Amino acid sequence: MKPRVLFLSHSASRNGASLELLYFLRWLKANVDCDIDILVNGRGPLVDEFRAIGRTRVCRNATSVPRFLPPRLWAALRPHLERWCVRWPLAGRRFDLVYANTAATWQLLGHLLDVAPARLWHIHELEYALNVLVPESAADLFRSAATQFVAASESVRKALLLRFGLPAGSVDVVSGFVPFPRLSTDEMQTRRGRVMSGLGWPERTFVIGGCGSLGWRKGTDLFLQIAQIVSTTPGYDDVRFLWVGGSQGDRAALEFQHDLHSLGLEARCLRVAATDDVLDYYCAMDAFALTSREDPCPLVLLEAAAQRLPIVCFAESGGGPEFVGIEAGLVAPYMNVAAFAAHLMNLHDDPVQRARFATIASDKARTRYSLESQAPRVLEVIERCLAARAASAGGVLAPDLSGVTSTK
Repeated sequence: MKPRVLFLSHSASRNGASLELLYFLRWLKANVDCDIDILVNGRGPLVDEFRAIGRTRVCRNATSVPRFLPPRLWAALRPHLERWCVRWPLAGRRFDLVYANTAATWQLLGHLLDVAPARLWHIHELEYALNVLVPESAADLFRSAATQFVAASESVRKALLLRFGLPAGSVDVVSGFVPFPRLSTDEMQTRRGRVMSGLGWPERTFVIGGCGSLGWRKGTDLFLQIAQIVSTTPGYDDVRFLWVGGSQGDRAALEFQHDLHSLGLEARCLRVAATDDVLDYYCAMDAFALTSREDPCPLVLLEAAAQRLPIVCFAESGGGPEFVGIEAGLVAPYMNVAAFAAHLMNLHDDPVQRARFATIASDKARTRYSLESQAPRVLEVIERCLAARAASAGGVLAPDLSGVTSTK
């Protein structure tokens, strides 16, 4: 019997957690004969890609419904409307497992506790994000709703245990993962040349890159402060800074551009909005600056490492220092932009050290953080959830997931 699994995505935008879910679902469809349903909270560029994998429905936010009711009546009806918005797209379907992706799906999951006997919650957030996303009133839901949790890093596991007091055995750590394309040296050089030409930078420029959404958590303000330190230090006239990610014209983009201008960095730093061709930009970089204040297991870090980029990150920031350790790059004290800039300048000055870090980072990413190595571990947790729930139901057989190591 095919297992019926409902996957909840908090977003259809190109953020790390949603992309990781997309990669996993593609792998699952190729390797396991199961019935996949996907419920996405809102529209975005990933909706069509989810639809190519399984039945995909978009959940409409209740607050987007036109309001013609008096405030008191709206307040009374809103909880019922929110529940209807979540459940109506599923048309009464029942499932063997609900797989909730990110803490931000807590409201969706809270309305779907009765549609499946087993629930797996994949958490990608650390302490700050958990506090922002999950109100104290929802803490009991975390402690009772899930059969099992998957944490994207050891830092996330610790944050879950601390924030919600979960039993240690209820949380499995499965590191973030991405598919890693392999490019020849010639192809990487071709892509680098194309990007450098488009940016108007000389080929011999030393490019320090960053990638991801804009904002406080990703430390894009710190990225610009670091760029200013390096740019005003004698001997580093060939260094340029490149950030890939964010939207055009929104508040975060305007804030980034304001600081870039105020710091006098127009000639030394550029930003490219989020793009499907991010691999080209990794090929143009010589070092990767992970300036996040908090990041559980940043996929951009894994992508950059796989393309042989040495990494610099802040300590106490989550998955970055977990990955870098002492062999894949350099770690600066938390929020110490001067030390961070010094590490980048050391990489610029020492090509031997840079090459050693790059080789180790690439090997580490490709062996320990690949889709092929980590997706089966997520599947193992799914199997355990199904088997445990079947056993608690009086020995009823769980849906058969045997043979998952071979493709259909």
